[in-house]
Amino acid sequence: MTARKPVRVLPPEVHNQIAAGEVIERPASVVKELVENALDAGADRIVVTIADGGKSLIRVSDNGAGMSREDALLAIRRHATSKISRAADLFALSTFGFRGEALPSIAAVSRFTLETRPRESREGVKISCEDGREPLVETAGLPVGTTVTVEDLFANLPARRKFLKTTNTERGAVIDCLNRFSLVYHRCTFILHQDGRTVFNRSGTGEPAVRVREVIGRQAGDRLLPLAGGGAAGEPTVSGFVSAPELRRPNRRSIYLFVNQRPVRDQLLIQALMKAYQGLLERGRYPVAVLFLQVDPAGVDVNVHPAKEEVRFAEPGRIFSLVQRAVQEVLSGYRLPGGELAGGDDDPFARLPGRDGIAAPANCVPRVDAADFPRLELPREDEGAFRSWIRENSPVFGGDSPPPAARSEAGEPTPAAAGEAAGTGGFFASLAIVGQIWDSYLVLSDAERLYFIDQHAAHERVLFDRLRTGMAAGGASQQLLLPVNVELSPAELAAAAEYRPAITALGFQFEPFGQTGVVLTGVPVLAADYDAAELLRQVLHDLVASRGRLQPARLTDELAARFACRLAVKAGRRLAFEEVGMLLRELDRTASGGHTCPHGRPLYFTLTKSELEKRFGRH
Repeated sequence: MTARKPVRVLPPEVHNQIAAGEVIERPASVVKELVENALDAGADRIVVTIADGGKSLIRVSDNGAGMSREDALLAIRRHATSKISRAADLFALSTFGFRGEALPSIAAVSRFTLETRPRESREGVKISCEDGREPLVETAGLPVGTTVTVEDLFANLPARRKFLKTTNTERGAVIDCLNRFSLVYHRCTFILHQDGRTVFNRSGTGEPAVRVREVIGRQAGDRLLPLAGGGAAGEPTVSGFVSAPELRRPNRRSIYLFVNQRPVRDQLLIQALMKAYQGLLERGRYPVAVLFLQVDPAGVDVNVHPAKEEVRFAEPGRIFSLVQRAVQEVLSGYRLPGGELAGGDDDPFARLPGRDGIAAPANCVPRVDAADFPRLELPREDEGAFRSWIRENSPVFGGDSPPPAARSEAGEPTPAAAGEAAGTGGFFASLAIVGQIWDSYLVLSDAERLYFIDQHAAHERVLFDRLRTGMAAGGASQQLLLPVNVELSPAELAAAAEYRPAITALGFQFEPFGQTGVVLTGVPVLAADYDAAELLRQVLHDLVASRGRLQPARLTDELAARFACRLAVKAGRRLAFEEVGMLLRELDRTASGGHTCPHGRPLYFTLTKSELEKRFGRH
C-alpha cells in the first residue's frame, strides 16, 4: 500500500515553470505575448529578431509608451498588470494582455532582459533575469519604448526543449504569428529579422487590401472578394475578404480570423464560413479568407484559453448567421467547380500508357440499368431459348472467354501470372468483365470465381508502383514550359525547405522565390496534366500535417502513396470499358502482383462458385 505523502507548497521556481508551460509552448508563443504587449502600449513600429527559429534568440523592440522603473519591476511579477483592476473588467476587455503572466512566464524559462524607457523620462531601466532568479536592475540610456530579449528558451528545461520542432518549423510558426497581427494592425510597421537577414519589412500603409496582399500573396490577394455584413447600431459586424470558389487550398492555413482585433482560431466561425461555401467547394478544400468580427466586448469571453486563442460568444447562433449570410451574399452566382483538381480529375487515366486507341475489351459485358434490360417474351417452358439468349448476349457465360491464368492453391494469382504481359496471359486482364457496381467496384469472373476489385485501390497501386520506379531512377520529372510561381504559407515554406530531397525525388523541381513562395519548374510525369501549384501545396500540406510522425526511412514511400491516392480514380466515378481494360492490364504489370494498395488495404476479394451455391442452398 502506497504511503500517504504530506501536502507541500511548491517552491517558486517550480510553480513558475508550471505556469509558464500554460502560456509558453514554443518561440512563437513568446513572440505572440511580446507583440501583444507592444500593441497594447500603442506601438506603431515593431521589430522582431530571431535566431535558430527563436530557440536561441528572440528580440522584440517597439516604440510604444514604455514603462517607468517601478512599473517594469512589477511587470515581471505574477498577476501584475495595468490592464484590469477588478473582476468585472474581464467581461469588457479592450486589450490583448490582461493576466499579468507573460513576462514572468517567459523569464522563468529563459535568459531574459527587459529594457524600457517612457517618453517623460530621460533614462531607462534594464532588468536581467535568468531561470526565474532574482532580477538584476540597472539604469541605462535607451530610446523611448521597450525591448525584450529572450535567449536560450527552455535551456533550464531540457525535457521541454527537446519537444521543439526543427528550426524551419519554428521559424514558420513565428512568421505565421506575425502575419496574423500584421493583417489586423495594418497601420503598424512590422519588421522581421532572421539569422542576420531581413525576412520582411511591412510598412504601416493603413490600407487593409495592401496588407492582405503582402501576407496572402499578390496572386491570391488580387483575386479576393471584399465583404461586409451587419452594421446596425450596437449590432455585431463582419468585414474582410474571401476567395471565389476557384481559389482554394488543401488546408485551413489560409483562413485568418479576428474578433475585436484579436487573432483567434474559432471553430464556430470556421463552420459558418464553410457552411457558406457548401456546394461550392469539394470535400477537403478550404477557401482563402480574412475575416474581422467586431462584437460588443461584453458579448464575447476571451478568457477561456491560457494563450487566449479561443473565444466564447454569448450569442453563438447570431454570430454564425451573420458570418454565413455575409459570405453567401458575396459568393452568390458562383457555380460548383468542375473537378477536385483543375485539369486532373476529369480523366484520372490520362497518364497511363496506351490511353489512346484502346478498344473495349472483347470480354466486357455492357453494364445496363434494370430499366434498360430487354423484355423477353418467352414461354416459361422454353428454357432452352432462354439459355440460348443468355449465351448470345453475355460472354461471361459463353465459351469465348480465355482460360484462367495460373493461380496458387489458395486460388490467388501467382507472381508469375500477375507479372505476365497484360492482354495475353495477365491474370486480371484474362478475366471476364461482368461490369461495375455502385460506380466504385469492378466485378470480374472466371469459370470458378467472382472477383470484386476496388477501382480506386487498384489504380492507386498502379500509380504508386510507377512513382516508385521513377523515384528509384532519380525522380521522373516533366519540365514545365513556363515556370509557375507558387505562394505558400510559412509552415509550407518550412516544409519545402526541410523535406526538399524527398519532394524532389517525387518529381517536383523548384527553387525559393522571394519571401513567400517558390518557383516550380518541374512536376512528376504522372501529374503533368494537373494543376502543378495545387499538387505541390497538397504534398506540403501532407508533410506539415504529418510532421514528427513520418519515419525518415519511409518518407519517400509515404509521399508516393499519398500522391498516388490523390491522383487515382475515385470511388463514384463511372468507368468506360476501355478504361477498365487498361486498368486491369496495368494492374498485371505491377511489381507487387496487385494484392494490396500502398496503404495495405486489399485490392480485391473473391467469391467462389461453391460459396455462392451454398448461399442458395444447393449443397
